[in-house]
Amino acid sequence: MQVTAPNQAEQVSRAFVGRQPIFDKDLNVYAYELLFRSGNVSEAGQLDGNKATTQVIYNTLMEIGLDELVGNNLAFINFPYDLLTNDIAQLLPPERVVIEVLEDVNVDKGLIDGLNNLTRKGFKIALDDFVFDERWIPVIEQASIIKIDVMALSVEEIKKHVELLKNYDVKLLAEKVETLDEYISFREIGFDYFQGYFFSRPSVISKDVMPDNHIALLQLLARLQDPDIDITEIETLVSQTVSLNFKLFRYINSAFYGLPRKFDSIRQIIVYFGLQKLKDLASLIAMTGINDKRSELILAGLTRAKMCELLASLSGNKEQASFFIVGLFSILEALLDCSLSKIVDMLPLNEEIISALINKDGQLGEALCCSIACEQCEIVDIHFSDLETSLIYDAYQEAMSWSRQASAGLVST
Repeated sequence: MQVTAPNQAEQVSRAFVGRQPIFDKDLNVYAYELLFRSGNVSEAGQLDGNKATTQVIYNTLMEIGLDELVGNNLAFINFPYDLLTNDIAQLLPPERVVIEVLEDVNVDKGLIDGLNNLTRKGFKIALDDFVFDERWIPVIEQASIIKIDVMALSVEEIKKHVELLKNYDVKLLAEKVETLDEYISFREIGFDYFQGYFFSRPSVISKDVMPDNHIALLQLLARLQDPDIDITEIETLVSQTVSLNFKLFRYINSAFYGLPRKFDSIRQIIVYFGLQKLKDLASLIAMTGINDKRSELILAGLTRAKMCELLASLSGNKEQASFFIVGLFSILEALLDCSLSKIVDMLPLNEEIISALINKDGQLGEALCCSIACEQCEIVDIHFSDLETSLIYDAYQEAMSWSRQASAGLVST
């Protein structure tokens, strides 16, 4: 069976595939759920599930590529009833894809036979927005993962579900987890996987006392972002911070940049990349030194930074460095578990950057909002300046691809 490109009428509205991370108990990324949105806001809620899933498969296989979207992780894709009972799933690699059964499907012989066929071919089955009912028992027996919307049930109802499902050979996934405290609570209740935006939110706002390593990071970022800092001071600063010095040169000389020769001095880097690029790289590498957060947060910061930079470039704004910094620094609140207003007070940032970070003001703030909307697949909020949505979507795919490659280089350091 072949996946064909959308017809001409469908191409008028560009489809967008977003993603949301799914974490294991140790906050390592286990998978990404691929989310479909139509490029036409009015159409986003109207497109039926068959077309939405077909569009995701087409974009995943033909336009973007599974590796670009999820790297080496699994991909969760929603399947409505009709597509669970035909052969379209066979186009996807079973070792890379988890098929999600939507909560509104009819549980009948056709569904059970379709799931049997998929599991025989090696696919994992996940049940989405699950609420226990005896009619689901034949489906539960085919499933590997059951997703429970923790916002839709009380804590007592959630505990009852966990107890009931202990009788089946399934893993439990808590979805719509919004805070780290919720993640900890549901992990203790017995969930195996977690989905939501808790990784990008601080667990504690405005701590009275910052850990020494957080203070040191902010002091380093402050010096790097000081507009009056000169090359000699940067050389001294990087050289004296042994881990930063080592990681910076290893990263610059990694395969990610593919440079024609090795660099062994700060001045060589500045001549080749420019002073601002060096400051951005040093800031990024310094931020990776916070050890109590997982790499997905840095990946989100990289994607936002690159996305904001690309939006600036597409709109003809020459202050691309400021856009990059706004995207990158937007994760500092979650990275440091401290309010953003307190953080920016310690950094010599200009008023435009501060206003964008705190209030989402100006073009900088608009770019950050657009980047976050893409990240969360909120189609109504995906807009910037007068850019066509197709250009924004392309920019986000480029930002995701760039950030994945860039973060791989950081891990190797």
